[in-house]
Amino acid sequence: MSLILRSVQKTPSFNFNKLRDDIVALRRIMRVDRFELAVVCMDEPQVRELNKLYNGRDEPTDVLSFPRYQNLKPGKLPDPWSDVNDLGDIYLGISSIQAWCEKNHIDLDTGLPLVVTHGLCKLIGYKDDSLGQWKQMYEKEMDIIKKFNKATGGHVPLRPATPPIANDVDKDELISAMS
Repeated sequence: MSLILRSVQKTPSFNFNKLRDDIVALRRIMRVDRFELAVVCMDEPQVRELNKLYNGRDEPTDVLSFPRYQNLKPGKLPDPWSDVNDLGDIYLGISSIQAWCEKNHIDLDTGLPLVVTHGLCKLIGYKDDSLGQWKQMYEKEMDIIKKFNKATGGHVPLRPATPPIANDVDKDELISAMS
């Protein structure tokens, strides 16, 4: 089905055609290419406003995902032949992604597929609200990136395991989730 990819941001620059090709490859690997998908690349103020509006966080972020289907079990896809075959929307905070890429010594075009993978996983029911959910999502993302690198000859790095740490998570639970 269709992919809508738009860039409404000015800087930093990236290879738009490569990103489109990478998203097509990721959708095929994840078997979600029969679903419609919109991906929008945004400047920091734009993504910050969305994050504030929908998540209550007045800060920029790397990716926001808005799934069409709520309450999906992780990886359990809806019927692509139903009346509604829209997977959802992904908004990429390009400045935040660029900062992460610089910190990890990779170029933006190489890092974008990793963030898109995270957004796609959120659209198909994966969550990172608890350590258990985060671990399940992280493992899925790394599996997808390995397949992506093999299929495309890419060199997208496997993201280091850095779970979100909430105030109510104790050290033993964190260690248990990581093992």
